[in-house]
Amino acid sequence: MSARPRRGRRWAFPVLAVLLVAAGLTLPGAFASPEAEPDDGSFSLVGVSWPAGGGALDGTPQVRTRDAATGRWTAWRSLEAQPRLSDTGTSAPARAATAPLWVGDSDAAQGRLRRADGGTAPLPGHAKLELVDPADGPGLPAEPAFTTTATRPAIVSRKQWGANESWRDGPPEYGSGVKAFIVHHTVDSNGYSCSQAPSIIRAIYRYHTRTNGWNDIGYNFLVDKCGRIYEGRRGGVTKPVTGAHTLGFNKNTTGAAVIGSYGSASVPAKVTKALARLSEWRLGVAGHSRTGKVKLTAGKSNGKYGKGDATTVYRVASHRRLYPTACPGAKLYAKIGTIRTMRVG
Repeated sequence: MSARPRRGRRWAFPVLAVLLVAAGLTLPGAFASPEAEPDDGSFSLVGVSWPAGGGALDGTPQVRTRDAATGRWTAWRSLEAQPRLSDTGTSAPARAATAPLWVGDSDAAQGRLRRADGGTAPLPGHAKLELVDPADGPGLPAEPAFTTTATRPAIVSRKQWGANESWRDGPPEYGSGVKAFIVHHTVDSNGYSCSQAPSIIRAIYRYHTRTNGWNDIGYNFLVDKCGRIYEGRRGGVTKPVTGAHTLGFNKNTTGAAVIGSYGSASVPAKVTKALARLSEWRLGVAGHSRTGKVKLTAGKSNGKYGKGDATTVYRVASHRRLYPTACPGAKLYAKIGTIRTMRVG
């Protein structure tokens, strides 16, 4: 029997459910949680969460989803562990979670754990499969052509990408000034169309606020694979809004995430140019050159730096430079120097 959650809600799956063998999609004897389907419409983003105090899961969470149009199931896909990104607030988050995965228009999902010995098991009873519907949003303005100036680039506002401001919890926090520009990727599928980018952002926004318990989307900016730039965390793109993107170094930095996964996929030239233009303009607003360096001090321990540790970085830096993570992926990491130095004016 399928569990049928309401739209945007979290649902736990029975521990002892056995997944029947599906040719080409599962291994004989593989165990998984039963299908979950949303009552109302479909979903486009999925993740797994569990109580923060319950320890790590005994394996790698994996999901497969059913395409709403064709009825076909995808292969099993592993979900990346989500590093702790938010260092604001005084209380610990109630639930830990994987990074979210954009799966496109889907109407059912299954979850399982891939154990270290190669076997599989259903998700434990305390884990929840998160099915996120991005909800409808307004149409976007026509995509602007790139210019040869280093002035403010075109930025799609929160209103334009359809941010539901009721999902936020509290006003934004501010630092004294943006000192560095940190590059990320969202670890989503690269197979989206650029017209789907607002839906992906809405889904990430809902996941960050409803699953992670943050007061807003974590990133200050997002960039799609076509080079379009989006406003992320509310508070003003020209003000030093504290995001939730690099634990220990959120204050007085700005985080820009490219939608997609760039561990092995090539980075589109439009993405590199958009990040170069955005970083030059945003750091320029703060009175800095993107080619310079800055000393940053960790506000909290994060596994790479202890609280109070200082490190000198380029003002355009990667997430992995300040936190123990593979983000923004090997291919995008290799472009950081180009983003920092390429001519945009």
